[in-house]
Amino acid sequence: MDKPQGLSLKPLISIIAVSMSLYHLYTVAFGILPVLLHRSIHLTFALVLVFLVYPLGGQKQKGWMWCIDIALSLLSLVVVSYVVVNYEDVSVRETFADPLSKLELVMGVGLILLILEATRRTVGIPLVVIVIFGIFYVYAGPYFPGEFGHGGWSFEDIISFTYLGLQGIFGIPLGVSATYAFLFILFGAFLFNTGISGFFIDLAMLVAGRSRGGPAKVAVMASALFGTISGAVIANVYGTGTLTIPMMKRLGYKSQFAGAVEAVASTGGHLMPPVMGTVAFVMADVTGIPYMVIAKSAALPAILFFFALIMMIHFEACKKGLRGLPEEEIPDRVGTLKNSYLLLPLIFLVYIIFQGYTPFRAAFFAILATMAVGALKKETRMGPKKLLQTLEKGARDSLIIAAATASAGIIVGVVSMTGVGLRVTGIIISLGEGTLLIPLFLTMIACLILGMGIPSVPAYMIVAALAVPTLVKLGVSMMSAHLFALYFALISVITPPVALAAYAAASIADSNMLRTGLTAFRLGIVAYVVPYMFVYSPALLLMGSWRNVVVSAFTAFLGATGLAAGMERYFLRETKIHETLAFVSGGLLLIFPGIQTDGLGILFLGLGLLSQLIGIRRIPAKD
Repeated sequence: MDKPQGLSLKPLISIIAVSMSLYHLYTVAFGILPVLLHRSIHLTFALVLVFLVYPLGGQKQKGWMWCIDIALSLLSLVVVSYVVVNYEDVSVRETFADPLSKLELVMGVGLILLILEATRRTVGIPLVVIVIFGIFYVYAGPYFPGEFGHGGWSFEDIISFTYLGLQGIFGIPLGVSATYAFLFILFGAFLFNTGISGFFIDLAMLVAGRSRGGPAKVAVMASALFGTISGAVIANVYGTGTLTIPMMKRLGYKSQFAGAVEAVASTGGHLMPPVMGTVAFVMADVTGIPYMVIAKSAALPAILFFFALIMMIHFEACKKGLRGLPEEEIPDRVGTLKNSYLLLPLIFLVYIIFQGYTPFRAAFFAILATMAVGALKKETRMGPKKLLQTLEKGARDSLIIAAATASAGIIVGVVSMTGVGLRVTGIIISLGEGTLLIPLFLTMIACLILGMGIPSVPAYMIVAALAVPTLVKLGVSMMSAHLFALYFALISVITPPVALAAYAAASIADSNMLRTGLTAFRLGIVAYVVPYMFVYSPALLLMGSWRNVVVSAFTAFLGATGLAAGMERYFLRETKIHETLAFVSGGLLLIFPGIQTDGLGILFLGLGLLSQLIGIRRIPAKD
């Protein structure tokens, strides 16, 4: 009895999801609606869908549970539609000067509760807990001790601020979901359903498949290509991991290693320009720094991240004696190169962005380009049925971001109402006692905690509000401060104990979740180091003279190689304890700019290399 009831909702879900995608395509083609109205309509679609797509009972859904889900969907339609219907009055009201009516108070409370439940279903408990604590903190400010105390706000003021205005639920985070994020997620759905994303894997297999540890390197390259436009790290893990993880296991990688490689590579996709999982466009809005400057600055650290990951994979493959893919599994070179025209949508996207088009319009044109390129072959051509499936997939994939950004808007509103960002800044600076390293470390911990279990865009928005002001006040450049916070907010998904990307990969790899998380932490170790590198040496962000950029890049890549060798305990052969310490110490010393630290770091790496060479020469003599 339960199954037919569940299936009967599918046509309704499809109609709503397709309508959501068509609405967003319409606004970008013919002109976006006023900000509050557009975000309200976007949230209406998202909440109505969330309660139908993510049922209350999950896989064990009972018949009566559908009644609750449908009721919550209808309630969402009513509560958010109040803002849509009364848009003109809401848009001109003074947040604290105009009192809330009883109806508005009920509607506001209802919307917050609906968002919390939608967030619980799509993202999980951690973000819900943060939002609830934030609301409590706004209300109970006078009861908090010391620097964290504040005057407090009334319950009505909290609802007014978060529900009716552009500084709470309908603030910048939800605006990101309604404009940039949705269209790029839809673009990713078009790439996936036309089969163009499969070409990324074929290309990666052709380039890296034959090398040692080829399948793992394929996973890195494919995830970097697809991950940069993917709306969520978890979606990237499932999108490419279902193919790459079994491939890695088949050639001899342990399950937890295979899952960890995919988790780390998928996370790195959001650090890779041009799109950076849409975070680059959000950062441009928040900082006022032009998008092209952000993309240029983020390029070298992202390349360094993937270089270090590939080196660790290579050392692991050498240590285990693993080979590349069998020749029969390598795609045909001629055929693959003939299909290289499938890269045109991505190339076109980058081109029109650099031509100065707004990101959401660039995504729209990239979708049209994907359809045009896909139409050139029968295998990638989209008929009416596949087109509707793609529009539905895009809307479904956007729900996690929509729910998370609505919650993030509440958190950003909390920061604005209480001034807690300034208090955090003062506390961290006082603990640092005038030094930079301690505040950086404390900011790192804060970003890792705040980012746990949260998609990249809302995670960045939260840490940008709370953590970045501290670094800027300490003299760190705006670009370095925002990228520092972004890195640690993102890599929280591979940081135990809440390593969601690693746990998702573990479910595919059928491996122990904790072990997969710990392995992902080890493989992604350079991501924990790179932010310190570009804070201390902005030349890594392509700032300053080319001489400094070249020197910084050289020492960074050298340090990453040493750190990878030390963490994998292999370079030319398996390392002994003193060699491991030499490689790790040398890699870490190369973090800090300066002749002394660079010289000492190179010395340690040299000693480790020399010991390895001596050991290799002695092996035949013993035989």
